Amino acid sequence: MKKLLHYPFLLLLMLTVAVASPFLWKEMGLVDTLKAIYLPAEEDPTPQIAGFSSPDPLPDAPPVEGDPVPSDPAGPGPEQRQTPVEDDPPLPELPPAPEPDPEPDPPVKPENPFENALFIGDSRTVGIAKYSGITEADFFCTTGMDVYTVRQKESSIGAWEKGTLLEDVLTGHQYDRIFIMLGINELGYNLEGTSGVYGDLLNWIRGLQPDAYLIVQANLHVGKKRSDTDKVINNPRIVQLNDYLSAYADGSTVFYLDVNPIFCDEEGNLIASYTFDDTHPYGKYYALWADWLRENTP
Repeated sequence: MKKLLHYPFLLLLMLTVAVASPFLWKEMGLVDTLKAIYLPAEEDPTPQIAGFSSPDPLPDAPPVEGDPVPSDPAGPGPEQRQTPVEDDPPLPELPPAPEPDPEPDPPVKPENPFENALFIGDSRTVGIAKYSGITEADFFCTTGMDVYTVRQKESSIGAWEKGTLLEDVLTGHQYDRIFIMLGINELGYNLEGTSGVYGDLLNWIRGLQPDAYLIVQANLHVGKKRSDTDKVINNPRIVQLNDYLSAYADGSTVFYLDVNPIFCDEEGNLIASYTFDDTHPYGKYYALWADWLRENTP
């Protein structure tokens, strides 16, 4: 050092180099090199895997249908606002279901359907009264009787006093079964209107005999000769009227019985050998009618 003092210019040069060296090193990039050599490296937040570089950040994926759309910090605009859904009002309590009406007991076949029974009708019923052998029942019938005059006419059959009308019979005794066959004498009238009058007659009888079974008998068909030539009394009109009358049966208190299947041929005409006038059966066949009623009356 004492030797350096003898060379002042050399000393000054060394001092200048010492002061200026950091700036020269920085300009020359030696500072970063020294840091890499002597200082520990900072940890890279992104781990590096050999052979792979850090992936670029993925772009935002479009929203999937059904995903909620990101809300606007400023809040939804008027077109985005939704009216809040109100809760459904509570349903009113339903009343309990009514108990089903009990089904009526099926009718029981009586031992003798003609006991305590009444027959109402026209000339065919007169034939039943005279020739069938039925003696237990009462009969209120006469030739030419119809639904329009049945309340005003007297019976030609039975031990009724003169002037006895049907109302007197129905109010004087309570019957179990009432057989009714009317209609052939009414075929010249409007059939639908006649059926309405028939219904009124049934209601009237029901009012006077509330406990009796009402049995509507189908009108017996006529023979082919009469059916083909008579414009009024013929089988197509009889069938049509019977259809109207059958509708009154309810299977509980009103019943419909059709005897025609045992009296008619395949074409629906009264069997020729059963009748003498194509309208009324021979007397001996009324017993067949009575037997059929005995087996089929509820």
